[in-house]
Amino acid sequence: MTQPTSAGRRTSGSASDPVRLGARALGVVGALAVAAAPYVPVVGGADVGPPVRGAAAVSSALWAAIALLLLVRATWPIVFPVLATLGAVALGSIVADLQLFVGAIDADRLELFRPISAGALEAGPGAVVVTLGHALVVVAGVLAALALARTVEWDDVDEDPVARRSASVVVAAGVAGALALAASFLLPAYVSTDAVVLAPAPVAGPVASALGGGLSAVAVLVGVAYAFSSTSRSAAVGALTGVVAASATVVGVRLAAALGAGDRIDLGAGTVVGVGGLFVLGVATVATARATSGPTTSVPRLARSAAPSNSTRRHVVAGAVTVLTGIALGVGAVLPLLDVSTGSVPTVVGDRAVAAYAVVTVVGGVLLLFSEFAAAVRPAVPLIVTGHLALAAAVLQALVLGVGIDGVSVGAGGWLLVVGTLLGLLTLALVAAAGASERDGVDTSDLDGASRPLAAALAVAAGVAALGLLLPQYDVVGETGGWIGALPWGWDVWGRLVLVAAVLIGAAVAARARASRAAALQIGSAVALAGVALSPILGGAGPDVTASSGAFVTAVGAAASALVAAGFFRTGE
Repeated sequence: MTQPTSAGRRTSGSASDPVRLGARALGVVGALAVAAAPYVPVVGGADVGPPVRGAAAVSSALWAAIALLLLVRATWPIVFPVLATLGAVALGSIVADLQLFVGAIDADRLELFRPISAGALEAGPGAVVVTLGHALVVVAGVLAALALARTVEWDDVDEDPVARRSASVVVAAGVAGALALAASFLLPAYVSTDAVVLAPAPVAGPVASALGGGLSAVAVLVGVAYAFSSTSRSAAVGALTGVVAASATVVGVRLAAALGAGDRIDLGAGTVVGVGGLFVLGVATVATARATSGPTTSVPRLARSAAPSNSTRRHVVAGAVTVLTGIALGVGAVLPLLDVSTGSVPTVVGDRAVAAYAVVTVVGGVLLLFSEFAAAVRPAVPLIVTGHLALAAAVLQALVLGVGIDGVSVGAGGWLLVVGTLLGLLTLALVAAAGASERDGVDTSDLDGASRPLAAALAVAAGVAALGLLLPQYDVVGETGGWIGALPWGWDVWGRLVLVAAVLIGAAVAARARASRAAALQIGSAVALAGVALSPILGGAGPDVTASSGAFVTAVGAAASALVAAGFFRTGE
């Protein structure tokens, strides 16, 4: 039984559902763990001072308030979109937390500790507490998303999305606030003249900080997009509230830290932009919530518990494994790939590209979790994941060569990279199964395929991309990297050959597919090709690595695939 309440919400008699109970319980425990972390030794050593008091207090207060909300509003369905978006943004926090273990002095976490010299710092129990807390919040968010997918809880559902039913100024404010918050995760949080706390922009800092900031930025954009594409205002308010709450735990803490850290540390562009974005998105959230209390022309829909369809279930499983693939490959690339008994760990070509591309893979997986986006993005995901596997294969080739040296063995990151590769292969199978369930209800009897000019452009784009992938992508200290003409082929070449096959198969399918599906396939190809090509071109493959001919040809293929995708979009319109 369900009881109607105000603002388009219903309480549910299924509050004892184990998925819901698990989401709330893990969310409460995770939030309390993060709230307590500033008061547990985060790093050890004589060269560390206490956290900035104001920042620690703000962090603890915000996370304690989140835990309190989950406790006192346990039967309020709006809790689940709040928790889902909160967990999505917290995913980036987990990756940023890894910096506490690999180089705490560069973490710039003034709410947890403040280094007072350049001496080495060892991660303490507080680092484990805050990382575990964020991890529990992420798991709670996944469970909340599953709970949302399994049940319909809203009685204010309309055929049109919230964006169409809201004032244009509210939607514009929401988008502007989301963009500002996303930018704040990538811009410098502080302006520092301190000799120890350097505080560079996350994108210019350590890999863990850059990847964590990127994941959080993408999560903010996805959360707001989900909110305004939802057909329920109440669900939209929940998602927006979750984004605001999650962003406040970062932006608010940085603001308090900058104000309380002394004369040598001041507000950075990221914090200023983030505060503005937080205010604007908060206003948009309040405006959306207030609109729920007014008269509505929507057709009421009875709240009901509904078992997910076979197609929805397959998309959710595929999305979850895709997210795990991105996390495993991204975190594996950040952690030490090789374990050297003596001397420093050598640099592995391509590890930063694998870490950065993880953001794209995770976003693809997250979109598969939501029924509003799953069918649209599903054709692109296999190509995106294959591109990630091709990048990972180049790193695995370096590991194969490295372990052949005495005293060198596979490190934690290397093993995690292997796990991520296996998960990626599983992802391809699961996404294919989800695609098969989509086609069960689709009439394919009247498909005419692409027009001749578009088919010709499709063939040219695929051919150029394949040629580029077969050529060497980079040179290392003047030596040409692996390519099809250098035998025997290494893992890097095999990875690109698999991507060649995926691009060609995708082009063949697109030539006969519906316009929307063909466009998604070409977007997936463009993203995968750009990931492989831009790494050496932009210098992301590592020091002493320069782009070779194949990288530039592959980049042309990526651009051509994007143009073909635009052509299919126009055909679909």
